[in-house]
Amino acid sequence: MENLNRIIRNVLREEEHKRSSRYMFFSNLEQMRRQCDLLLDLDEEMVESILENGHDWAQDHISEAKNNMDQVFDFIMNESNGDDDYEDEEMIDEGRKKKKNVATNKDLWQQSLSWARQRYEVCPSAYCNGAAVKRYNSKGGKWTKK
Repeated sequence: MENLNRIIRNVLREEEHKRSSRYMFFSNLEQMRRQCDLLLDLDEEMVESILENGHDWAQDHISEAKNNMDQVFDFIMNESNGDDDYEDEEMIDEGRKKKKNVATNKDLWQQSLSWARQRYEVCPSAYCNGAAVKRYNSKGGKWTKK
């Protein structure tokens, strides 16, 4: 009965989100939360055994998903707080802020960013920024930590 109530609550919450133009954003977050909870409930040794059996790609995908989530999280937190330097506990490294990647070739970075902005309706966005980074890197751009 408790599972049925939980499912009904989830469906009602998803229906409420559908009224928003960004319902997929919230729906995807909920799905990611459910999947993370299920994966974290699995036996850790069993999962390690599966990964060690030639499935390293899964670990790579989790790392990339975490990087993407970090970017979205930082952006949303910065926007909601009006703060350019939002820090969460994972960003603090022995009492110092985590250093950010900065383009070494400013002109090439601006060209790459302009190129990406012409192709995406929403800027800044993860897709637009990702395209700019990919183009910058493909043109030989390098990064430094500051």
